[in-house]
Amino acid sequence: MSTVFAGEKGSFAELAAREYFGKSGRLRNVASFDDVFREVRDGTSRYGIVPIENTRAGSVHRNYDLLLESGCCIVGELYLKIGQYLIVNKETTLRRVRRVYSHPQALSQCRHFLERHPAMTQCETINTAGAVKKVKEEKLLDAAAIASMQAAIDFDMKILAENIQDDKNNMTRFLVLSRGPCTRKMRLDVPVKTSIVFSMKNMPGALFKSLAVFSLREIDLYKIESRPTFGQGFQYLFYLDFEGDVLAEKQKNALQHLQEMTTFYRCLGSYPVGRTVAPAYLKR
Repeated sequence: MSTVFAGEKGSFAELAAREYFGKSGRLRNVASFDDVFREVRDGTSRYGIVPIENTRAGSVHRNYDLLLESGCCIVGELYLKIGQYLIVNKETTLRRVRRVYSHPQALSQCRHFLERHPAMTQCETINTAGAVKKVKEEKLLDAAAIASMQAAIDFDMKILAENIQDDKNNMTRFLVLSRGPCTRKMRLDVPVKTSIVFSMKNMPGALFKSLAVFSLREIDLYKIESRPTFGQGFQYLFYLDFEGDVLAEKQKNALQHLQEMTTFYRCLGSYPVGRTVAPAYLKR
């Protein structure tokens, strides 16, 4: 079965999938993040891959919500170095560009470049490679797209400016999704992390007490993200990444302690800590 990603070929999600699964991996693209989660949940695709956070633009909130709504499990992760490129039709020059199309996160990652070119109106699209496709297919000679070098290669377009992201160490964390939890035995020489989501009882110091269950056992916390609970006003769900396997003794004890204080709890998965890679561009 295939691995599914959102966007056109040449998107950063495709590059991340190729780095994670290798060149032999069977990849297929769909229109949106919702479609990725739906295909994995329904068993149409074995795996899905989605961005969850970027070092510059922050979290992809929709994908946090979909993690909970879909019931999918996290079985892996990858940190992909992101280079953003200004891509145009071959007849277009920098002086002619009046519109720039890209995903909101990519536009945010290139804020300083866009501020230096105030004549360029920012136009949001559903994904970066789709922006390149739009500029190409609609023959927009006064427009550009911000996307990967791979998208420029795939659509046979011209690069006007390269590495225009604000942060030259720009990275995006991608999650690998499956219908069920990771079943392979974790290698002892590879660090493991666990992701959970929970909500707290209404009690004084609830969040402090929930985090203390990990501190008391010297379990390192990697990240905490809060999201509002749909339909419950200012009530929040907390997404937490921490060190270790959910089946290890001290992690298991910490989670049992945590659940004494929660009104909702779910483990999203235990999986190997991801490596950091630069994308290998393919001349397809």
